Amino acid sequence: MYELSRVRLYSIGPAGARYADTVLDLRGVGAPVPRPAPTQAEFFEEEPVGPPRRPAPAGVLFLENGGGKSVLLKLIFSVMLPGHRNTLGGASSGVLRKFLLADDCGHVALEWQHTLTGELVVVGKVSEWRGRQVSNDPRKFAEAWYSFRPGPGLSLDNLPVAEATAVRPPVEGASGATGRRRTMKGFRDALTEAGKAYPHLEVVWEEIHDRWNEHLGELGLDPELFRYQREMNADEGEAAGLFAVKKDSDFTDLLLRAVTDTRDTDGLADLISGFGNKLGRRAELTAEREFTAGSVDLLTRIVEATETRARTRDVHAGAERRTRALARRLSARAGAERARAAELAQQVTSAAHAVSEAETARGRASLVAAELAYRHASLALAAAEKGAAAQRRELIDARTLHAAWQAAESVLRHRAASDRSARVATAIREAERDAAPALAARAKAAADLVRALASAAEEGERHAAEEEERGAILQEAGEAAHRDATSAATEAQRARSEAGHLRQRLAEVEQETAEAVRAGWLDDTAPDADPARAALAAADAEKTTVAAWDTAREAARTATERARETAAAESRAELAAARAADAAEAARHSYDAERRAAESLAAEPRLADLLGLPGTAAPGGSPLPGQRTGDTASTAEEAVAEETAADGAALTVTEFDRNADDLRALLDQSIATAERQLFDLRTAAADDNRILGALGDGGLLPPGPDVLATVEFLGEHGIPALPGWRYLAQSVDPADHAAVLAGRPELVDGVVITDPASYVRAREALAGAALLPRSTVAVGTAAALLAPVPAPDAAQDTDVFLVPPNPAMHDEHAADEERQALRARAAARDEEIRTLAGRLTGDRSLAARIGAWRADCPLGMLAELAAAAAAARTAAETATAALAEARTVRAEADEAAAEARTVRDERQEAAQRARRAADALAGLAFRLRERSAWPVKLRELADDATEYEARAQVCLERARAADEDRRAAQRAADDAHRTARALRAERAEIAGAPESLPEEDPAAPSVALSVLREAYRAASQVYEKVGVGADLRAEQARAESDESAALAELDRLTNKVRTRAEQLLESTDGADGPSRQAAAARAEELVHKLESRTSEASEKLGRLRGEAERLAPEDGEAHTELSEELIPGDADHAQTLLRTATGELAARTDALEAARAAHAGLLQGHRAAEDAAGGFDETAALLRDLLRDNPDNTDAEQEEPEPYPGPLAEARTAAAEARRSLRGCAADLSAADAAVREAGDILVRHANSTRYEQVRTPARQQIRELPAAALPEHAAKWAEAFAPRLRVLTDELAQLERNRDSIVDRLRGLVESSLATLRSAQRLSQLPEGLGEWSGQEFLRIRFEEPDAATLTERLGEVVDAATRAAVKKNSDLRRDGMSLLLRGVQAALEPRGIAVEILKPDAVLRAERVPVGQMGDVFSGGQLLTAAIALYCTMAALRSNDRGRDKHRHAGTLFLDNPIGRANATYLLELQRAVSDALGVQLLYTTGLFDTTALAEFPLVIRLRNDADLRAGLKYISVEEHLRPGLPQPATEGGETIHGEITATRMFRRSPAEAATTGAEAQA
Repeated sequence: MYELSRVRLYSIGPAGARYADTVLDLRGVGAPVPRPAPTQAEFFEEEPVGPPRRPAPAGVLFLENGGGKSVLLKLIFSVMLPGHRNTLGGASSGVLRKFLLADDCGHVALEWQHTLTGELVVVGKVSEWRGRQVSNDPRKFAEAWYSFRPGPGLSLDNLPVAEATAVRPPVEGASGATGRRRTMKGFRDALTEAGKAYPHLEVVWEEIHDRWNEHLGELGLDPELFRYQREMNADEGEAAGLFAVKKDSDFTDLLLRAVTDTRDTDGLADLISGFGNKLGRRAELTAEREFTAGSVDLLTRIVEATETRARTRDVHAGAERRTRALARRLSARAGAERARAAELAQQVTSAAHAVSEAETARGRASLVAAELAYRHASLALAAAEKGAAAQRRELIDARTLHAAWQAAESVLRHRAASDRSARVATAIREAERDAAPALAARAKAAADLVRALASAAEEGERHAAEEEERGAILQEAGEAAHRDATSAATEAQRARSEAGHLRQRLAEVEQETAEAVRAGWLDDTAPDADPARAALAAADAEKTTVAAWDTAREAARTATERARETAAAESRAELAAARAADAAEAARHSYDAERRAAESLAAEPRLADLLGLPGTAAPGGSPLPGQRTGDTASTAEEAVAEETAADGAALTVTEFDRNADDLRALLDQSIATAERQLFDLRTAAADDNRILGALGDGGLLPPGPDVLATVEFLGEHGIPALPGWRYLAQSVDPADHAAVLAGRPELVDGVVITDPASYVRAREALAGAALLPRSTVAVGTAAALLAPVPAPDAAQDTDVFLVPPNPAMHDEHAADEERQALRARAAARDEEIRTLAGRLTGDRSLAARIGAWRADCPLGMLAELAAAAAAARTAAETATAALAEARTVRAEADEAAAEARTVRDERQEAAQRARRAADALAGLAFRLRERSAWPVKLRELADDATEYEARAQVCLERARAADEDRRAAQRAADDAHRTARALRAERAEIAGAPESLPEEDPAAPSVALSVLREAYRAASQVYEKVGVGADLRAEQARAESDESAALAELDRLTNKVRTRAEQLLESTDGADGPSRQAAAARAEELVHKLESRTSEASEKLGRLRGEAERLAPEDGEAHTELSEELIPGDADHAQTLLRTATGELAARTDALEAARAAHAGLLQGHRAAEDAAGGFDETAALLRDLLRDNPDNTDAEQEEPEPYPGPLAEARTAAAEARRSLRGCAADLSAADAAVREAGDILVRHANSTRYEQVRTPARQQIRELPAAALPEHAAKWAEAFAPRLRVLTDELAQLERNRDSIVDRLRGLVESSLATLRSAQRLSQLPEGLGEWSGQEFLRIRFEEPDAATLTERLGEVVDAATRAAVKKNSDLRRDGMSLLLRGVQAALEPRGIAVEILKPDAVLRAERVPVGQMGDVFSGGQLLTAAIALYCTMAALRSNDRGRDKHRHAGTLFLDNPIGRANATYLLELQRAVSDALGVQLLYTTGLFDTTALAEFPLVIRLRNDADLRAGLKYISVEEHLRPGLPQPATEGGETIHGEITATRMFRRSPAEAATTGAEAQA
């Protein structure tokens, strides 16, 4: 057996999980190989040190979820399980094709190592797309499989997947393939060449799945195990699905199917198939006996049912008469109801019109109401908007009042500051009286300066206003200039465009003139060439050519019409010829068909025999044995003569046509004679069968059932008794049988008590038994039976005689002789019946054929058909000649039409050329006349363009000048404004100036502003020297400062607020601070109140606006036009009108509802009348349907019946009673008919039953052929003639029993072998030591009771019988394959208790708890279920290996599982899996995406894979990241695998034995 050593994947996988060139290495982890085989290393390869080691006994392939673990397993399984149907995981059949790109040549190679010798074998698969193109066609997907034994020249490392291999030291998890990838053909050639060069490689290449599977078996790799692994890996982590059985027998079936060699079971199936037909004859003989016994009872039932049917038929006739009278009365009532329904229909129509009018009125009212509602909403919205505006004004006033109260304090501060400033000023004036001259001087200087500053500021403002006015004028002038420039530029552009257009027209005229000259329309060499004259000449030429074209066109039309007429004539002639030919062909076919049919019938030898033509054999012969009439014998002899006579002279068609009716009469006579003879023969055969049935098949026949019941009853009471017939056969000399029968016939057919002492007790027991036999049963002693009877007087007739009894009741020899004679006679009669039936069938068929032919072809019709065929042939020849003449005429007409069309086309082209020349010259002449004015116009346009351009330039310059002047004026105005602001600011800083300046003296001389400033400065200095003190000045300054601040604060307020604040301070609320604060609070509260009211008004306004929009008409300005009195003036008026309109709408609605209700009532009444009419009609129809026929109406029935007076329910009740009565009578009659039919059908079904398909008796054939209706006529006769025919061929049954016994012995051997296999499975599941309570335990326990040899043989015989029946019946559900037969045999052998299979339940402490295998899914957890499934698979694999002769090999293959750690990652479960697999020699290879270090530590090898993305190619590649093996770290080598983690130090702790014992006891507790 082999273990997986390495896996190599090259250029394969889907886009998300590609394998460029990846090697998974499992080597160097297991134990050393026990018996290594000698190997030869490669050149330059280092010699191995020590024996080779086995691969890892268990390993994990780690790759993150979604990375491609399932892809890896699918690829590996595709090598061991070829075919897309076997794809892992239940995937679609095309999933493997998705793993290959267009340019790929994918490889999956598996290297296996033998567990004993270490020998290697590589199996692999290569696949590619034909044509390097991905397709949905699976035929373009090529794949093949190969194998070889690695050695010098070829190994897994240098597999020729590419054109070159790198020469470098091998790196774990990588390969050295470089260069371009080989195609499949190139790979095969390289592999074949290597096999030729190195024969020890044993290269094998296969492309057929079955051959590859056989080759894997020859190598020692069992692909069948991978089929079960495929089911275990159907879903990720669901390996237990394979063993998810509902009962224990399903598990044993699975185990036996996996282990048993199918060659043994196939041999058993072939053996059963070979003897199936012979063994099936047992059922045939049994079926014949059952058929014959059941026919007698069924015939008796038919006779009794026929008598009952005649009595019931009279009762049924009276019930029919009563039912027919009631049906006529119901029909009359239905007519009356229909008349009433017609009247109601008119009323319904009137009501419908009233409903329509009400709907119209309501619609108008609805529109008016809608319009009023819309206008009311609109008026309410307008009123709400006015109210909202008033509230907004009120809110503004309230806000102003609130702001005034808030500004009252500022006004008070300003007043206080003004008062203080006035008081300080008063104090200063009193202090300044002394400095009045200086102050007056300063005031005069200040007044002069202020006046001068004011004058200068006013002058500046005036100058600024003048400049701004001037700038506005300049801006208007500039804009006007720009507009004039734009207009002038537009005019200039228009003039240039017109000039360009004129130049273009001049060029076009020159070009047209040149073209006219080139075309020859105008002669430029003539000195007086005038285009006008040329145009006139061209117009004349055009008229001439058009006239010629019209003439040619008319001629062409005439010729075309002629050609069309000749074509139509030809078509008619062709159609006539075709019809004539079809008619001739049809006539010929009709004549030939009738003639062939007549020839076929005339060639029948039977017709020549009937006419007695020469060469026919005359009927004659002697009757067959057992014939009862001479007619039967002659008919049978005729049938024999018909079959053996040689062909004589056949009838001609004419003779047959003349004698067909006579032949039909002869055939009918022959058929009638043959039917009578056949019936007589079958009746005689039935009589013989009755006699044979009475004689039985051998031995003595049993007595009657009443006698047997009496004997059985006496035996139960301990009274010895025997049937009289049996006592006669056993205890009486055969020579005395006749005398005893004549003397005691009643006792011979009764019961004989062998113990005379029990006679009285028997009488008492039978008297109280109440057996009530249906026949007379005499009971007596043996002495009474054997007592001599006095001989009667020969001359005295007793009027009683004995019917000769069946000799089979008491004499076996006499019965055998009679049986042999009857069987010989029956065989001869059966042969005669078959011959006669065959001839009868032929005569019936021939008569039907003659009748059908004569119906299609009456006498003389053949001659008429021949004459019609000749006439049709002559007419076809005439039509053919006419067709040839028509074709000639048509050809001439077509030629003339073609010539006329050619002339027409030529003249049409000439006319078109003349028209084009005339048009061109006329246009040229017109344009040349206008060309003289074009140069003047061109010059004028050029002058206009120049003038407009100059005007535009002047306007632009004027506009630029105006813009510059405007900007200068604006700058001057800005300077003047700036100067005025500066002068006013300086004026504000001057102190001592009077508020009202004296008027300036006009005569005073003008003084410069600078002089006035200097005079003011000097006066101020003088005043300061003689003025008031600094403190008072400081106080004045502070007072003025406060006043300025208060004034500035007031300036920020509006005049309205300031004025309102001054007014409020004059009121009583402004007298003190608390009053002002209270008033301000009230004003603020008023503001808030008005704001809330305004908000509410806004919301109301929004609602009213939404209501108005909702009620607004969707299309148009109004819902409808309103009258004058309905147009509202305001919202209240609209509300009143709306209320009135709503009331009117409600009234209209009520009226509509009332109209609808009236209409509905009338409609309901109409429907009720119609339903009543329909109900009465239906009830009458139901009654008429029950009547079997409608006899002719009598005088009483022709009178109009009185309509039914009651309601429909009463009528239906009466009809139901009549139907019930009629049905009762009909049921009785039907029951009687059904009883007859059923008895007949039962008899026919009895004869046609599939159980009796093998029965070939004449009685069954007669029952099957006769119609069921004819059976009652013959039932009485058949009941008398039928008797049980019970014959079993003892020798044949014995031979069949021997064949059956041999098959049962063969099956018993296989069953015993299977039971031994089950015991071996239990033995192989023994667990190793070191597992606590599980140590040495059998993981799998199979218990059953082995039956003894006799019971096993009997049960297996029943299984074989079922199999033989299935071999005969094609539609049986029992499968005929040997494996199913074996499993049924095992199941039958273990009945009734069956089989019990238990397994140990895995848990943390390994308790020896067993669970039935059918309850695993209910009791086990997911991890326990998975562990149990792994253990069961290991047992099955080991058992399969043991069954194949490898019981000494403790290895059973490799188990691949997809992510079992995700389901079972507990340490004790993994340890148990390892222990079972190691004990049974199964290599475990798991895939997982969970890096659980605790779980992974249980495995000696972990291969970490990674899935990296190639962004340029858009693919993801899987590569080996590292191999995690046990042992010390190895020094890193250059170019070797990168070590991502290593152990640098370890520490070992040894526990004492006492601590170990204590820990073990605690764990067990």
